[in-house]
Amino acid sequence: MDLIVQAAHPRMRRFFSFGRRPSNPPSASAGAAGWQPVQTYPAPVELTRMMPDGSCVLDEMIGMGGMGAVYRGRQVRLDRAVAVKILHRSHGGEYAYPERFQREAQALARMSHPNIVAVHDFGMVGDYLYYVMEYLDGTDLHRLLAQGRPPLAQTLHVISSVCDALDYAHSQGLVHRDIKPANILIAADGRVKVADFGLAKRFDQNETLLTRTNMTLGTPDYAAPEQYNTSTQIDHRADIYALGVVFYQMLTGQVPRGAWQPPSVLAGTDPRLDAVIVRALMPDRQQRHPNAAAFKAALHGALTVPIQGAPPVPPPAPAGAGRLLILEDDSLLRQIIARQLRAAGFEITETEDGADTVRAYVDALVAKRPFDAVLLDLSIPLGMGGAEAMRHLLQADPGVRGIVFSGDREHPAVLQPAAHGFAAALAKPCDSETLHATVRQVLGRPLAV
Repeated sequence: MDLIVQAAHPRMRRFFSFGRRPSNPPSASAGAAGWQPVQTYPAPVELTRMMPDGSCVLDEMIGMGGMGAVYRGRQVRLDRAVAVKILHRSHGGEYAYPERFQREAQALARMSHPNIVAVHDFGMVGDYLYYVMEYLDGTDLHRLLAQGRPPLAQTLHVISSVCDALDYAHSQGLVHRDIKPANILIAADGRVKVADFGLAKRFDQNETLLTRTNMTLGTPDYAAPEQYNTSTQIDHRADIYALGVVFYQMLTGQVPRGAWQPPSVLAGTDPRLDAVIVRALMPDRQQRHPNAAAFKAALHGALTVPIQGAPPVPPPAPAGAGRLLILEDDSLLRQIIARQLRAAGFEITETEDGADTVRAYVDALVAKRPFDAVLLDLSIPLGMGGAEAMRHLLQADPGVRGIVFSGDREHPAVLQPAAHGFAAALAKPCDSETLHATVRQVLGRPLAV
């Protein structure tokens, strides 16, 4: 049975899948949206009264389905926004075992990764099991794809981020089993998080709450072939297959069915990415990328291979085009930006942490080879971000020309870059024309493109 979640924020919609695989599943583009709720769930005020010690105050039910419901609210003691998912214990014998539920909930709660929606708490109230989860303000990939194919830079950022999330989950012995666009959330600031490990199973243990045969196989268009074989032990390579389907869909706008064509043939995309997808979608899991880290490495490798039969890359522009310093922690996106600017004749230095950016800039000043401008990503989850780096740069050189680079179009530094010391703002994702125009504006001279 499926659970549809419509967040209070108008840009946010999420889909969760539970239960048995239906005989007439909804389309891939619709995700799990084709199913109607079959049970009444507590009103927010009623569930608030049920929560132990008044731990959460629920203000709105943001979605429900045949097996559960999701509410938006606040965790009182920590005063933070949360989403609370409840599951009815009557749906299958598995959920009648509190010990099993507790063990699995603890496994999910122990996962801590910037690309995975966090589970804060869990428990049982009345006839319901519940999870208290991180609430994310943004959208999901399902809704994003409904607007058309995203730019390649954004596609690579999303796939790379999901690879990181899965690599971590798999290292903890968990396989998601339902990777699909609706379970890939994109925050307003561009962060990507994988949601709904409700179908997750441990592939390092034979018998746990979420491994029973009457649990769902996942969403049909994204399920690996082995997920339809009840005698096969599912492992992390099922997630590799599903992510390959998502990657194909982001590049082409379609899911691969039957004798599918490579994305470069169907949609004219970069042919170097075809081999990455072909391997991810191999019916024999032994022939797929062995793990999520290898999937991501294949992306890196594909983009560094020259396109066969492509015209030679033009020589760099004459000396004097300028020196640019880039802060971006997403290596794939950084690589694309650097390639575009090098083609315009710039000497590029790449960094992935603001501390390294500041150090490189100061070293260049000391060596009397200053950078002409600095492109700074605001959000660096595991290091110094662009705003803090810019403050240090201004102390070292009040004349520094910084370009703020962010997916959060509502961030004060993006709306008013000058007020935060920046010379200009650049929203992610952007095409090469916008990138070149912004650099031209900051440097006050044309680029050799």
